[in-house]
Amino acid sequence: MALVSINFIRKIIENNLVIVLLLIGISARVLLFGSIPPGLNQDEASTGYDAYAILNYGMDRNGFHNPVHITSWGSGQSALYVYFAMPFIALFGLNVMAIRAVNLVFGIISLLVFYFLVKRVSNRPVALLSLFLLVISPWHIMMSRWAIDANLFPSVFLMAVFLLVLSFDDKRFLPASLFVFALSLYAYPTAFFIIPIYLLVVLSYLLYHKKIDIKNDFKNLGTGILLFAFTALPIFLFVIINYFKMDSIHTALFSVPRLTGPPRFSVASSLFNSDSQGGFYQNIIEVLKIIINQDDGLIWNSIPEYGYMFLFSLPFLVVGFLKLVSENVFSKTRKFEKSFVFLAWLAVSFLLGSLLTPPNINRINILFIPLIFLIAAGIYYVVQNFRYFTVPIIILYVVSFSMFSFNYFSAYPEKTEQTFFESFGEAINYASDYASERPDARIYVTNQVNMPYIYVLFYQRINPEIFKSSVKFYNPGAEFQRVESFGRYRFGINDVDRYENAVYIIHNSEEEKFDKSDFTVKRFKYYSVMTRK
Repeated sequence: MALVSINFIRKIIENNLVIVLLLIGISARVLLFGSIPPGLNQDEASTGYDAYAILNYGMDRNGFHNPVHITSWGSGQSALYVYFAMPFIALFGLNVMAIRAVNLVFGIISLLVFYFLVKRVSNRPVALLSLFLLVISPWHIMMSRWAIDANLFPSVFLMAVFLLVLSFDDKRFLPASLFVFALSLYAYPTAFFIIPIYLLVVLSYLLYHKKIDIKNDFKNLGTGILLFAFTALPIFLFVIINYFKMDSIHTALFSVPRLTGPPRFSVASSLFNSDSQGGFYQNIIEVLKIIINQDDGLIWNSIPEYGYMFLFSLPFLVVGFLKLVSENVFSKTRKFEKSFVFLAWLAVSFLLGSLLTPPNINRINILFIPLIFLIAAGIYYVVQNFRYFTVPIIILYVVSFSMFSFNYFSAYPEKTEQTFFESFGEAINYASDYASERPDARIYVTNQVNMPYIYVLFYQRINPEIFKSSVKFYNPGAEFQRVESFGRYRFGINDVDRYENAVYIIHNSEEEKFDKSDFTVKRFKYYSVMTRK
């Protein structure tokens, strides 16, 4: 009876702790959501506009009907985020918060999924530590707050692995797991490499340990394989079409596009480079640098002082790695270990990162969830053997999280305002409203913005048919096609005095090109609109 009471009290404490951690995690991801990071990244605008275009017109900006992969700039962009964003755009309109809501929702859900996954493959203390670390992880907080398509992949993959682990005890979860694995192929092109290899490794391990019996589990395994094949077929056709440069496929339900430029899955991989061996070894070094230094030099991926999981976590990571390897590789019993799903995840992710050119945090983001699990396992091992370290370690992480939060919500926005082109949308809307009263007016847009045309499409919600029918490119067929003009919009500020009836959207540093006696200036934070007096 006393043991039952102790376990009951322990469970209540654990559940309350999970709730508190989730509330902290949600708060860190929701506070000032939509305004930090400030402005809008060009990939966010691209994803958001194509979601809006498909939702309202049935086609993306390149004219493909319900594409299985978005053509985007020319070399492709994943479609899953686009389709997940559509319900939010339908409810709240095309705006920054609506398109960022996908990663926010999946980021919050992944906190709970990670906790239950670790609880099944390890134990309660490691599960709580894992949840705690993911809640306060600078990488996970930052990736949950903006809408780059790559950041959806870790969350979807995590859900697939969790369903796979559930299938160890109930094979009815196996079809669902294989379906979500197939769905993650649409989340980011790196999945084209990692999913087949990961499934081959893990399913082979399960077969070896007789956790899947082909005869007894034939129905669930067969259903799962068929579901995976059916779901993955369109993206498989996409890879074949673009690798062998075949024609696009158009059906009544969807299209499989032949990209206008070289596909990203070949451009970004050293497998397709002539010096693939040299690139592979160099990339291994670069991936190790990111793991150790916790920074890739990109301000939208990490703040150097804090990294993806605070710089002092490296010793715990090493301890956790050694413990995981000893359990799964060097154990004399060779028994089945549920934690093998993390070892395989880590190994395949590291291999993936070594094939990318060049690696950075968002390209190898699939690696960080198993790394955080290793850190949690390492901390648990240390406090089990040196209990007097428990309180100092907790205080160290709490203080570091507090410092990161203060930095992120105070200094970080100012560092990223121009990176995310804050106030550019305001200038576009003002100039477009001004020009709408002058039918023959042209709007000239600065090129001191990455792909400025996508912001015009996004903020003005332009019909994709108008864009497709009038667009002219500086470099048609390139990996990143730069737009010269479409409709009344021209991109690039040249020969200011030549155009009489023109409106100019400029970066504030370009004001010196204009004679102030001839122009009226409407200033925004970093951009201005110049109109003739």
